Amino acid sequence: MEAGFFLPNSEIINQLRWIYVIGVLFAICGLFLTVIVFFLLSKWIIRPFQEIISTMKKVELGRLQTRLQVRGKDEVAQIGLAFNRMIHQVEDLIVREYQAKFNQQQAEYRSLQAQIQPHFLYNILNGFIGLNRIGEQEKLEESIIHLSKMLRYILGQRDWTSIKEECDFLAWYCQLQKLRFHDRLQYHITFDTACMDIQIPKLLLQPLVENSIIHGIEPLNYPREMKVNAQIHEDSFLSITVVDNGIGFNIDNTDKSVGLTNVKDRLLLAFPNGEFELVSSVGDGTSIHIKIPMKDVFR
Repeated sequence: MEAGFFLPNSEIINQLRWIYVIGVLFAICGLFLTVIVFFLLSKWIIRPFQEIISTMKKVELGRLQTRLQVRGKDEVAQIGLAFNRMIHQVEDLIVREYQAKFNQQQAEYRSLQAQIQPHFLYNILNGFIGLNRIGEQEKLEESIIHLSKMLRYILGQRDWTSIKEECDFLAWYCQLQKLRFHDRLQYHITFDTACMDIQIPKLLLQPLVENSIIHGIEPLNYPREMKVNAQIHEDSFLSITVVDNGIGFNIDNTDKSVGLTNVKDRLLLAFPNGEFELVSSVGDGTSIHIKIPMKDVFR
């Protein structure tokens, strides 16, 4: 019987130790390779998606000019190109929708303004007829001169004007009316210098003043007062008031004047966040308050 070959226990332990060491080394190398592959895949796959998400957030904040930097021609790049096309289409749609809305508002605004001018001239010309009938030729001539100044203002090509220019126009208008009403009409038109250059729609205030004089003061046979004031309150909003202590009227019946509804509509077209408040009662006069947030005005 042949004798078997046996390795000493110490040698077997040494070989097992080497096998263990080699196994650990392979595990470390495998882990290292896994990390490398992970970062490579992250750069190749995950990072483009992160850039897409970042671009989407910018677009969500309204930065529609943002575009994704597309690299390569793989599937991820195709997604990026499709995303850029989508942003462009959305931007184009918003621009066209805004332009259509703007054009509509401009058409409505010009229509409302066109309604004011014939109505305004109609009342002035009636006043001229009255002066002519009572033989006030000098006052009639003076009135025509005032009217010529006012027509230059009305027929100007600008749709907007400054607070100062509008108040100057109101002073001409009231002076013209005073030639007819004499001491029965007292007026005060004031504005803060801080708001004199703020732009408002032209002839926004004239119908309010006209309404105050024709419907508030004219029916009375004794002196009454009308005040116009424009000022900025705490740098937060522009306040414009037209107040009279005339006869007043029932606010449920505002069809006496074309101007009231017209002014409100024009105000909200020009300043959607503006406010128009009318307070009046028979025997207590009329007050109109306009508020425009300063963040919406321009000079």
